[in-house]
Amino acid sequence: MKKKIDGDNILYHYFKKNLFSKKNSFSRQLLEKLLLDLSIWLPQKFYQNLPIILPYVVRDPSCRKRKTNEKEEWGSANNEGFLRDDNSLIKGIVNSFRIKSPKIDSYSDLKKGRGFVASHIWRIVKINNEEIISNRHHLFNSFVPNIVWLPRQIAKLTDREGSDAQRMLQAISYAIYSDIPMPETVMKLWEFLPFPEEYTKLDVQSKDLNFFQVEDRWLNQRIKGLRSEIERILSIEETYDPKIKKVKCSRYIPSLSKIPIEDRQVLNEWLLQYRDILRTAR
Repeated sequence: MKKKIDGDNILYHYFKKNLFSKKNSFSRQLLEKLLLDLSIWLPQKFYQNLPIILPYVVRDPSCRKRKTNEKEEWGSANNEGFLRDDNSLIKGIVNSFRIKSPKIDSYSDLKKGRGFVASHIWRIVKINNEEIISNRHHLFNSFVPNIVWLPRQIAKLTDREGSDAQRMLQAISYAIYSDIPMPETVMKLWEFLPFPEEYTKLDVQSKDLNFFQVEDRWLNQRIKGLRSEIERILSIEETYDPKIKKVKCSRYIPSLSKIPIEDRQVLNEWLLQYRDILRTAR
């Protein structure tokens, strides 16, 4: 019996096996053009004011119910108190934004629809000599320079650790964000995100890239809301108080109260530090 080919995957397989498997100038130039022309980024001003979008959230694919007898755990607290997400919160951030695109008419002034993936650019980070998946860590899961939106077929090329597509995206992210002056705590995060030296000469012009358009009003409201969420999280004792307004999901606050305070030390110390970093958009 013959297998069937999925048309949704054909471009990925064609790119991977027929084009980008060949290490030549044409394949590299084509990959560079695809990534520069089709990637969509959060604007630099967003990064300046809200460098880590969801500082209390980590990715945990196991939080979603997969079998009938399993319990839905999305939005609940993990053993350290961080909210468990399946990438839904990251993906939804840009849904209301229009895209500013200087080159791609199919993007220009439109909102992101289906078929795009919120991709983490550095999949693996090394902290204290231990390699971890970046979206499992609260510092990198929603760190703006570590996230880009890509058409699904292109995103699949970047999922391969150490691939040319992944490393090229890393170089583009460096070009967009790394020179922006930020508080020391934020600047230190770049030490965990290695720069791909083979792309030192990659010509990245921010004016030619696609960015989501984010109004100051939205950004100010988001920062204000995040400050409120941080205060609520920091106020949680070991007894659930139903009067406290929910944070993202109705499961989070009740489940957080069940985590011993001493086990939440990393979360609480980090949120205190990040609260001081946040500032109103200008």
